[in-house]
Amino acid sequence: MGYHFYFYIIILLLITEMYKPNDITYPLISWYKSNKRNLPWRNAFNHENAPYQILVSEFMLQQTTVATVLNYYDRFIERWPTNKDLSNATEDEVLEIWSGLGYYSRGINLLKTSKIIFHDYSNKIPKDIDTLKTFPGVGEYMSSAIASIAYNLPSKAVDTNIQRVITRYYQLDFKKPARNRKKVQDIVLLLTSNDSPRDLIQGLMDLGSSLCTPKLPDCEKCPLKRGCNSYKNNKFEFTLKKIKKIIPQRYGRVYLIERTDGSYLLERRAEKGLLAKTYQFPTTDWCEAMPPSDFLESYQKMNVVGKVNHRFSHFTLELTVIKVDYESSDIKNITVKLKREKLANIYSGRKLSLIIKKLEDGTNTLVSLIYPVNNTTSVEIRKVQNN
Repeated sequence: MGYHFYFYIIILLLITEMYKPNDITYPLISWYKSNKRNLPWRNAFNHENAPYQILVSEFMLQQTTVATVLNYYDRFIERWPTNKDLSNATEDEVLEIWSGLGYYSRGINLLKTSKIIFHDYSNKIPKDIDTLKTFPGVGEYMSSAIASIAYNLPSKAVDTNIQRVITRYYQLDFKKPARNRKKVQDIVLLLTSNDSPRDLIQGLMDLGSSLCTPKLPDCEKCPLKRGCNSYKNNKFEFTLKKIKKIIPQRYGRVYLIERTDGSYLLERRAEKGLLAKTYQFPTTDWCEAMPPSDFLESYQKMNVVGKVNHRFSHFTLELTVIKVDYESSDIKNITVKLKREKLANIYSGRKLSLIIKKLEDGTNTLVSLIYPVNNTTSVEIRKVQNN
């Protein structure tokens, strides 16, 4: 054996002695087995479908809380129980189930990933982290989480909860979380190489979400308090006070183009960008000041019926709702009846339903969705009264 091998062993021993992984893994896994959250994607680890369910959950959990994801996850798995089922879905079908969850590119990327796995990997979700990272929307964290949680393999999976727990336990510089991230990843890799990666990763997540919270951590109940440097030194700060940012305001007009038969025109948003590929009523651009009324500017049958406000993560939007009467006989296609509340399922953020409510008050309205036969980007909504 060469010099490099012995040098590696010495470094490994020094790191192990420095971070003492057994002081974390044993008490944490014991605590996790007694206190773990009952999450639906954790109930399939002994089933061949487990990697698929973990894949779906990880896509949904990006920038979204567990509580929000739960209802969407159950509906999604009920609709597409396996990766093969999902690979045969269309973008419109996925976006319908995804509606209201936000960050719609995640749903589109999940569908793309599913199709790649089905066609290029014999419908088997890879175990290799580098391979997983090549899939649309799968980055360093998600690929590591899938490897550890689905396949019980060591990884560097670090989310905000794990980052906080490790930073506090070793009392790393809380003012520089980005600089510490690689160190935290290396520690997590060491920990997951020492004992059950799946239980350890999920244990760190659950500990961070329940006890080792950003504010007022419940240290007395923490299974790691004996070795926690922050607990010993009574220093629990983790995040700096954020400077309050002024949220930009944007304005626009949204047009309800109504036919004499009571149908409305919809358009589909662009392939990329905010709310990509979702349906909406025709709108102007969203600007810092109200944009010029260049859309249907010469049309006389226009009526302002109200305003709709919505807050995105990085700006707030105020839309002036304008009703336009329009005559056309060009309705040719298949009609799919939806109850009015189902309008939310074809439009992100449920704004379409809110706009409709500006026009009418009543719960007995049905809505029919008319799909065009050609490759246009518009559809029509027809209102039909219940008998």
